[in-house]
Amino acid sequence: MSTFSVANPADAFLSEHDFTAVSFWIISIAMIAATVFFYAEAATVSSHWRTSLHVGGLVTLVAAVHYMYMREYWVSVHASPIVYRYIDWSITVPLQMIEFNLILKAAKAPIGPESFWKLLLGTVVMLAFGYAGESKTINPWVGFACGMAGWGFILFEIFAGDSSMASGQASGAVQQSFNNMRIIVSLGWAIYPAGYFLGQINNSAKAAEFLNVTYNIADFVNKIAFVLACWSCAKEDSDENWADLRKMPAGSGPAGEAAAKIISNHSRLVGDICNGSPITQTDLRRVDSGSRSDIESMLQEVAARLLGHRGMVSAPSGKAAAAWRDAAAYLKGRAQTSDAQCPGRKPDMSPEAGAAFLAAVSAVADGA
Repeated sequence: MSTFSVANPADAFLSEHDFTAVSFWIISIAMIAATVFFYAEAATVSSHWRTSLHVGGLVTLVAAVHYMYMREYWVSVHASPIVYRYIDWSITVPLQMIEFNLILKAAKAPIGPESFWKLLLGTVVMLAFGYAGESKTINPWVGFACGMAGWGFILFEIFAGDSSMASGQASGAVQQSFNNMRIIVSLGWAIYPAGYFLGQINNSAKAAEFLNVTYNIADFVNKIAFVLACWSCAKEDSDENWADLRKMPAGSGPAGEAAAKIISNHSRLVGDICNGSPITQTDLRRVDSGSRSDIESMLQEVAARLLGHRGMVSAPSGKAAAAWRDAAAYLKGRAQTSDAQCPGRKPDMSPEAGAAFLAAVSAVADGA
C-alpha cells in the first residue's frame, strides 16, 4: 500500500495488471528475505568470513529499503525512479566491489588495498556517467559510452588485474566463488547497459515499463546471487578445515584418540558448548550460541595441534578470544575420562587422551 492520497482507493494498491509494480514488490521482499538469511548464516561460518557475509547483508538491506521507495514512486507517478535507483547503486555497487577483496583476504590471498581502489574508480565512472546520461545532464550516448568504459575497467581488474592474480593463489572454494562473482559482474551486469540502451531508443511509457522490469530483474540476480556466491565460498571453506583434518594421520597414541573424537563429533560438541537450554550439567557455564563459528574454529585448532600441526586457524581477538576461553573453562568441567566422574555415563575418552585433549584446549585458549 502507498502513502500518497488518491481519489480512488484502489489506485493506492498494486494492480494485477501493473507487472512493473509487482516486480518492484517482489524484489523488495526478496531483498529483505536475503538480508535475514545472510545475517543468520554469518553465525554459522568461520569468524574470518563473517565480515564478508555482513557486507553482503548490507547490500541486500540497502537495496530492500530503496526498492520500497522505488515501488511507491512507480505506483504513484508511473515514471522511472532514476534518483532512488542510482542512490541505491552508489551504495551497493561499491560494497559489492569490497566483497572481491574480502573473500581474498579471508582466504589469506596476497591482495592489497590498491585493488579495491581500482575497482572503486571503475564503479564511480560507471555510475556517475550512467546517471548523468539517464537524467539528461549530459548527452545520453556520451554517458552510455563513458559508463561502459568504467564497467570495462572493472572487468579488466577482475579478469586480468591484481584481484585476478591474487585469486589464483587461493583455495579451490575461493577460486570457484571468485569466478562465479566475475561471471555475475560480466554477464549479469550486461543487463544494465541493455536496459539503458533500450530506454534511450524508445521513450514511450511501455519502454519505461520494460526498462524498470529489466533493471529489477538485474538487481535480483546481481545482488542476491552475488552475495550467495560469497556465502557458498564461506560455507565450503569453513567445512574444508575439517576435511583437511580427516586426511591427517592420527596415529595410535592418546593425542590421536582425542583428535579423532573431536573430528568425528565436532558438530555435537559445538552444540553442547553453545547449548542455551541444557538438561544435564546445568552447573557448567555454556557459551553464547552466537559464538558457534568461533567455537568450531577453536576445536579445529585443538584437533590440529593434537595431530602435530599449528596455525590452522588464526588466533582470535576480542569477543572471539573470550569465547575460546569460556569454551576451555566449560570443557575442563565437561570432559569425562572415567566412570567415576559421571556414574552411568560412558567416558568420552581414555584418561590419557583426556589429558592430552585438555592440555591442547588450555594451550589454544591461552594463545600458547
